[in-house]
Amino acid sequence: MKETIQEIYCDESGFTGNALLDQESTFFAYASVAINNEEATEYVNNIIQKYKLQGGELKGRNLLKFSKGQKVIAEILRNFKDCIKVAVYNKKFNLACKFYEYIFEPALAQKNSLFYQIKFHRFISNILYLDFVCRSEEAEKIFSDFQKLMRSLEDKELNYLFSSSETPDMSPLDDIKTFCIHHRDTINQELNSLRGTDTGKWILELSTSALFSILCDWGKEFNQLKVFCDVSKPLKGNKELFDGWIGIEDKIYIDFFQGVKEPITFNLSQEVQFVESHKFPGIQIADVAAAACACAFREGNNEKTESWIEHIPGIIGGHSVIPDLSYIDPNTLDATRNLIVLRYLAEKSINKQPLLDGIEEFLGAVTHNLSLNPSDRIATIAENC
Repeated sequence: MKETIQEIYCDESGFTGNALLDQESTFFAYASVAINNEEATEYVNNIIQKYKLQGGELKGRNLLKFSKGQKVIAEILRNFKDCIKVAVYNKKFNLACKFYEYIFEPALAQKNSLFYQIKFHRFISNILYLDFVCRSEEAEKIFSDFQKLMRSLEDKELNYLFSSSETPDMSPLDDIKTFCIHHRDTINQELNSLRGTDTGKWILELSTSALFSILCDWGKEFNQLKVFCDVSKPLKGNKELFDGWIGIEDKIYIDFFQGVKEPITFNLSQEVQFVESHKFPGIQIADVAAAACACAFREGNNEKTESWIEHIPGIIGGHSVIPDLSYIDPNTLDATRNLIVLRYLAEKSINKQPLLDGIEEFLGAVTHNLSLNPSDRIATIAENC
């Protein structure tokens, strides 16, 4: 770790606040660059002069529009590939992740670590997302109602999420909707606690979690960070979350998955500074990186992105949140077990039985039987558990 105070400049692309179902902006990217102000100023001035750019400021969304701008993007990513970290979020998938957090977790809170351990949250999020992108009418209604619920924190105007309208019988969506209906009161208690708070105001937006994860990444490399962000209402609203890390030298690690430990701490030298991009060229470099990543994930490799897309994998940092359909692969033990767990929770809900009583024993039996009968997993468990 470098014993220095490192300046970090941050900006985003694709911000739509609490509206994660925007059809025109499907990815959100939050970028950061480790650079001092003098170096950033000199570089930006030189590249503006070199390419004869108008406006006196680098704007990623403008550079994307023409071939000269795309060359500027390629040069910036090539020159700063070792100094840039970007977190990328698929918005629809993040809405599915929020669904688990606010629909399932309140009812499972007493033993939530058990469900995270078996990756049940990843199963629910990915199966909802898959149904949504495959244009399942039921999934679209669930997503639309859930976004309304989270933006208003009121369920009075919902037409589908908590109603008894039918879904395909015995499908995962049917079980998910059953869970919603039977735990409506618990879900509303959780939402009630958020009303009137900054967390509740920006409950679906992604800037705060993105910045936090990015700073955790930089905290692995530098002893102390001096952070500058483009002006952001959500980040200002959550300012206290970052103020708590000023002067924190202790390192805390958690086990995210499969024994991989990641830090959840960083050390700030001062409060996060919210500044205007035209006065801080480091923000402009971050803006270009964010716009490039959001575009690359949205469009893939095409004529527009081909000059710079090769640099994208090396700069992805933080804990980007994008779908991983391996979590719902029916050929895996984990996915099959989670499908059974979902049905188990739905049936317990219908019968008004405590969800968590005997859950450890149930999971043990499921895992044991799935291991012994990999060729006929679901039928075996249905008969024996």
